[in-house]
Amino acid sequence: MGYLNPLLRLPAARALLALGAKERMALRTLLLELRSQANDEAERAWSRRKGPMACYWRAVATYARHLAHVLRQPGTVPGVDAEVQRLTRDLAVARRQVALLVEAASSVLPLQARPQVSTPEGWAQQLRLASVECPSAAEVPA
Repeated sequence: MGYLNPLLRLPAARALLALGAKERMALRTLLLELRSQANDEAERAWSRRKGPMACYWRAVATYARHLAHVLRQPGTVPGVDAEVQRLTRDLAVARRQVALLVEAASSVLPLQARPQVSTPEGWAQQLRLASVECPSAAEVPA
């Protein structure tokens, strides 16, 4: 499928991804068989001029296919995995930036002004306090 599966917007469908690989593959096989049988039923209904039943069976086949695609191995769900990979990269960049800021803050603040708890939030709070106590470079006479 060349698009983001609409079923993946539903929490219950995402919960299917939490199943073990063996269970996912068994359920996927069953759903693909259901899809094939529903398509056969749709063709029979269409040939008997039973349009509403043909439409029903096509819908069953479509939903079965969508569910089967949700159950593919992790790493193959289009759109979702790409988004997770992008967010993971962004998170890694943000963590590196925070580490650099904490390192810079530790080199600027004297020992007595450093936070008791060395977290990014602690360092940010101490930097705010230090900026209130210390005049900015623009305010210091040359």
